[in-house]
Amino acid sequence: MFALQKINQGVRFGLKNVGRSCLSTRLLSQSTEKAINIVHGNKALNVDFYFDTISPYTWPAFEVLCRYKNRWDLEINWKPVFMGGLTKEAGNAFLDSMTACPNKAQYMFLDLENRVSKYFGIPLKLKEDPITHIGIIGSLAQQRYVTAVLMNYPDKVEEVCRQIWLRSWGPEDETVHREEDLTEVSRKAGLSDEEIHQCLKSMKDQAVKERLKETTSEAVERGAFGSPTMIFSQGDHDELVWGSDRFDMVAYLYGRQWRGPHPDSL
Repeated sequence: MFALQKINQGVRFGLKNVGRSCLSTRLLSQSTEKAINIVHGNKALNVDFYFDTISPYTWPAFEVLCRYKNRWDLEINWKPVFMGGLTKEAGNAFLDSMTACPNKAQYMFLDLENRVSKYFGIPLKLKEDPITHIGIIGSLAQQRYVTAVLMNYPDKVEEVCRQIWLRSWGPEDETVHREEDLTEVSRKAGLSDEEIHQCLKSMKDQAVKERLKETTSEAVERGAFGSPTMIFSQGDHDELVWGSDRFDMVAYLYGRQWRGPHPDSL
């Protein structure tokens, strides 16, 4: 009852000050949703996010998790994996299936730029040569770097990942596997030169290589076959979710409110 009174007080406060900034309104909405979660007995929702930044479809899932982190009281565990190793270990010849079926490849690439980018509000652009980017260059170097950032500066990993996607699957259409690429990405993400040097050095360490390998195998053991794979858990209630288009289902399963991919715009 006390919590419900607090919610009502918060709503009345917001209505009285409707002329204030949109930021204040969004913060009120988020705090109200968190209070509703408490009233309904909803505890923090844990999610293990197994991801590879080579995957364009993983980008929107990443952004949705970030947008809903406070609204859903999410505890996000970033779990970088190497998709080439993951799909091989899981027996998922995804690249072969795509190149063997031109209609599938054409659908996927048109879907990314014409629908996914607009729906999720991210500047996703089709690469000039996506097959070479995914299948030949691959993501081993960038995922080792992401792992190094996670191990050394975990508070910086979110923005580093975002900048990797912006550079590789955004309008720039650049590579992200060379040291100069990773340096540029990291500077935009706010890392100092000293931090960048440490991560570039660390990505070559055996500890980082083993962490990436172990996390990739862990994902397969838990049922993953691609990126993104999310394992949500609350108490003894676990749900594995693949892809970026099941957040409405997650909301249903865990008693959260789904406000679309742009919750702060409502």
